[in-house]
Amino acid sequence: MRRRSVLAGLVALLPILAACGGSELTVIVLAGEGDEQQPVADLPIELLPFNRDSVFETLAAQAEDAEPQIPADLQAQFDSVAAMQEVWRAAEAEWAEARETLQNLSSRLERLDRRSREYQQLYRQFDGLESTERRLNNTRQQAFGAFDELQRQTLQRADSARAVIESWEDIAFIDYMDIETEILQSLGREIAYDTTDAAGAMTKSLQGGTWYIHTRLSLPFSELYWNVPVDPAATDTLQLTRGNAEERIKF
Repeated sequence: MRRRSVLAGLVALLPILAACGGSELTVIVLAGEGDEQQPVADLPIELLPFNRDSVFETLAAQAEDAEPQIPADLQAQFDSVAAMQEVWRAAEAEWAEARETLQNLSSRLERLDRRSREYQQLYRQFDGLESTERRLNNTRQQAFGAFDELQRQTLQRADSARAVIESWEDIAFIDYMDIETEILQSLGREIAYDTTDAAGAMTKSLQGGTWYIHTRLSLPFSELYWNVPVDPAATDTLQLTRGNAEERIKF
């Protein structure tokens, strides 16, 4: 009975699909922002003839218990971990640059006469940079230690929160696959699957009407989630970028 009531509520939300015609849709997935965007290869993509999010939202609304929410302070803690990671990476890069310069100076000194003026000048430069490199090394080690400790604490909390959410989802979404099957049968359609190539692209021939392009891209502490509607008859190329993604905390 519960599945039938959910399905009935979703029928009105189903897209009106064209009975004929087919068009090719190219999907391109890009990671990063602005000029630093790079294609994402080997990313699985689902092309659905209905809005999967509407099904989950309906099931969640009809669940006996309210959906568990991620604690605000845990979200803030994840943000702090990401910020501390950036501090550590910046310190790592600064130290690596100093170390490389130090190694280059050392190589030059080995080829010079120790009695020459050039050797004396480079040696003073080397001596000053050596102390700088040691200081930067200590800084980057401390930054990594602080990042690693906070990350460990955060992941421990995330494990507990994930267990609660997954337990709720196991009950609330138990009928999803059956509902999906019934929706596809009512539409006379099937879900299409593909994977991006080295250029971050995939092309699929689809029947007319609205399709939802779904995939996820894992980031260090979150994921980019896409469920983007598109009509292949009106749009032949769809770019999936951070701009049309939902960023979700990743447990």
